[in-house]
Amino acid sequence: MRPTKVGNCLRITIIGAGSIGLLLAAKFAMANHIVTLVCHEVQQANKLKAEGIQYRGTKVSQVTVQSTSVLEDDKVDLLIVAVKSQQVPSVVESINKVFGEEIPDMLFIQNGMAHIQHLESISHNILVGIINHGAKKLDDVTVLHKGVGTIEVSTYRGVPRSIHNLSSEDFPIYYVKDWYHMLARKLVVNCAINPLTGIFGIENGELLTNARFYTILRELVRESSQVLELDYEEALCNVQAVCRQTARNTSSMLADLKGGRQTEIDAITGVILKQAELKGLDVPYSRFVYDSIKGLEKIRN
Repeated sequence: MRPTKVGNCLRITIIGAGSIGLLLAAKFAMANHIVTLVCHEVQQANKLKAEGIQYRGTKVSQVTVQSTSVLEDDKVDLLIVAVKSQQVPSVVESINKVFGEEIPDMLFIQNGMAHIQHLESISHNILVGIINHGAKKLDDVTVLHKGVGTIEVSTYRGVPRSIHNLSSEDFPIYYVKDWYHMLARKLVVNCAINPLTGIFGIENGELLTNARFYTILRELVRESSQVLELDYEEALCNVQAVCRQTARNTSSMLADLKGGRQTEIDAITGVILKQAELKGLDVPYSRFVYDSIKGLEKIRN
């Protein structure tokens, strides 16, 4: 496929118009990239086409983007997949059907690590990433940027090049050499914060200020870091930092439970349980929060 860049401008297609998809689309469009959002619902695509994205950060901006409900074989420099982990298999299938062997550079941004196994069918340049921003989708066209952070990306396969033109001073993107360590480090954070905030219905910061909750958080960090072969003290410090930085945020798992949606517990704690079983490790706290979230899903749905 011929490159479509004009100067530093990229043609970016983002699959998934949830909180992260809307945030990425708004920030990249504000940086003068040409952005197309692929929505699950026709209604949302039509609203975005008519109104654009309302970005609410330190200031409110109305951002123009292209939108559609159908993935098309357009010339694209970078294809960003920002759907939930459980939706990745069907999205990968669609990408292979639409683009064939002309697949552009791809960036997958999901919670957990369960999506990695589904990338094997794509024989092209693949990046995986984690996002350390707080974002909340207020409606189909409005995103609240609650916590400003960074994006980290790493090469999973090939030599993706498009990502180098995306980083900016107010929306930095950092390249990490080791994709496994990057995802594993974020997985520990997700394993500690998401289930507990979902079970207790609290904001992230309360996991540090409530001594009882903090005791459970420490044990979840201990179990997940042991399974993933990460340093416990370093992992705990990282989790504490995220709790402080996002103290007033509602985790995605709590938001999903409140909205009656399926959570990503299988892609998060489910990964720890499977790896623990393979390694013969006992992870009682992880088992408890997994079963608890599954029970809450059944009630809320």
